[in-house]
Amino acid sequence: MEKALKKEKSWKDYLTVTNFMIVILLIFYLLDKYLPLPKGYTGFNCWDNELPPAVNYIFGWCGGLLMNSMAVCETIAGGMDVYRQFTCMFLHADILHLIANLIGLYFIGNYAEKKYGWWLTYIIYLLVGFMQYLITDPIFAAIAPEKFAEIYAMPSCGASGGIFALIGASLAALFFDIKSLKQIGKPTLIISAIYGVLTTYVASFGWTTICHNVSLILGLVFGVVLILPFFLLKKGKFAITNKSNIDKEY
Repeated sequence: MEKALKKEKSWKDYLTVTNFMIVILLIFYLLDKYLPLPKGYTGFNCWDNELPPAVNYIFGWCGGLLMNSMAVCETIAGGMDVYRQFTCMFLHADILHLIANLIGLYFIGNYAEKKYGWWLTYIIYLLVGFMQYLITDPIFAAIAPEKFAEIYAMPSCGASGGIFALIGASLAALFFDIKSLKQIGKPTLIISAIYGVLTTYVASFGWTTICHNVSLILGLVFGVVLILPFFLLKKGKFAITNKSNIDKEY
């Protein structure tokens, strides 16, 4: 028993691609928010002049160098370049946005990585993250043309589309075997539910709800669609490492 407990707590258990991605997202956030702006800089700046400096620094309403070159935004020069549909996945608007996505990615991403393997998990994560940003714009413009200009004057960024794709990929298992629900531990189920509600209905505060929700729904659907062929090829079964303990930590 003692050896088993030690094995569970081994630092090697945390060497996952998901946790590495979390570190990358955190580094991008810190660089974007706290790199000093060059003298004479006239690009995008997150600073809110109506708030005390301490509040801006604590909540991340500061900086913006990476946002200026990597986010999707009509008001930024080159802000609608196609490459930004990919790079914007690595940025976050503020500390609350970052925390929500890192917690969601930790539980959902680590579960998906154990079930499907790291390469398939992150092909889905990155591909869907790119696709949903690319497709959301014309869909949103068609659904709410009167709001399109207002919303796209603000930077578009975040990893939630890719995370919703991993939720979709994980839920796809239920199409083949409802019993696979038992392999998903309570922490992951609870976090997935809270993350889904929080990002869909709370984080947007109503002002970007249509655009925001179109993006997340696309991520969810794409995640299901991309994983289904693999289920068909494997007849609904994946080789799961340490199957009995798939969700002991996640």
